[in-house]
Amino acid sequence: MSWLFPLTKSASSSAAGSPGGLTSLQQQKQRLIESLRNSHSSIAEIQKDVEYRLPFTVNNLTININILLPPQFPQEKPVISVYPPIRHHLVDKQGVYVTSPLVNNFTMHSDLGKIIQSLLDEFWKNPPALAPASTAFPYVSQLTDMNDQEELLLEQFLTLPQLKQIITDKDDLMKSIEELARKNLLLEPSLEAKRQTVLDKYELLTQMKSTFEKKMQRQHELSESCSASALQARLKVAAHEAEEDSDNIAEDFLEGKTDIDDFLSSFMEKRTICHCRRAKEEKLQQVIAMHSQFHAPL
Repeated sequence: MSWLFPLTKSASSSAAGSPGGLTSLQQQKQRLIESLRNSHSSIAEIQKDVEYRLPFTVNNLTININILLPPQFPQEKPVISVYPPIRHHLVDKQGVYVTSPLVNNFTMHSDLGKIIQSLLDEFWKNPPALAPASTAFPYVSQLTDMNDQEELLLEQFLTLPQLKQIITDKDDLMKSIEELARKNLLLEPSLEAKRQTVLDKYELLTQMKSTFEKKMQRQHELSESCSASALQARLKVAAHEAEEDSDNIAEDFLEGKTDIDDFLSSFMEKRTICHCRRAKEEKLQQVIAMHSQFHAPL
């Protein structure tokens, strides 16, 4: 409810002042545990702040006093028991739980250490005796008789409903496994055929992939050979070759190797080819330069 009604200043300072942020109930619980430890140095901690055990010996009989602290302790009284079961006026008929008035009338302001000490004093003053096995464990004699008669024990065991259920479940499971195995065997030919189909398709895919990669390589080579820069370079070379051919024709004419008619026809043809190629090369150069300005290489 703190989200509806914030803590007052005094309440906040009280909570902040407690050691480790413990509530008053937790502090009282710790004080009672410390009282128990200080009063009995031989006490053993079984589970921190929950369970403690104190052994003591009287008339050559060693008894363990077990102190169990419930979750709401010290608002709830502790549960004190002894082992082995004993006969004593401070213990119940089964000889296990302590029924001392100090325990039954326990309050959060009681002293747990003094309660345990008064219990020890009473045990030393009126020593307890071991409880008979039949009183502490009424089924021990019956179990002993059954253990001596193995056939009877086996008969009782076989009639257990849990065992019958386990056997039934086992049979059902075995039938289910066998049925599943039969279905798997029937599916084996179909599965093998599909497996072979997958293998064949994978092999075909591998071949197609290889063919595709070769064609991609060829396309790349053709693309490189047909690029604008490559075409320009070839046009430049071809124009230069045509110019050299025309120059050779002119030299032959000047040396008198050809007549004027052959010279004119051959020379004009080569010069025309040379000029056409130069014009195309220059035009392509302009196109390349224009595309370069817009960062779109050909």
